[in-house]
Amino acid sequence: MAHPNVETIESAYAAFATGDIAAIMSTWTDDVAWHQSGNNPLAGDYEGKEAVAGYLAGIVQNTGGTFRAELHNVLADDTNGYSLHKGTATIDGVALESWSVLGYRFNDGKVSEIWTFDYDQRISDRVLSG
Repeated sequence: MAHPNVETIESAYAAFATGDIAAIMSTWTDDVAWHQSGNNPLAGDYEGKEAVAGYLAGIVQNTGGTFRAELHNVLADDTNGYSLHKGTATIDGVALESWSVLGYRFNDGKVSEIWTFDYDQRISDRVLSG
């Protein structure tokens, strides 16, 4: 049986795949924070559900809806979690692929903070720039 926080991360990825932002937001605390690394228009810190949801909408917009996050592995305990995914998108007719690790902090079973670590920041910057 998986830890409940593993299931929380997995459910958020499943919701993102179907565009169900409300379901993703239900996994977050009200004061959730997302930290996106890089040198791209979406890089920076986002605080609060609406701001983080706007960041996710920015990914969809900047990639013309082509971004996909293929979840490969999740580890989590009561306070911390990590996911590994392969992100893909098509930008200007070019298929791009990059691996990312997301680090999570949990508070009472909900995600309170997320950090993104990209294997190839150059490719991630291209994807997030659109």
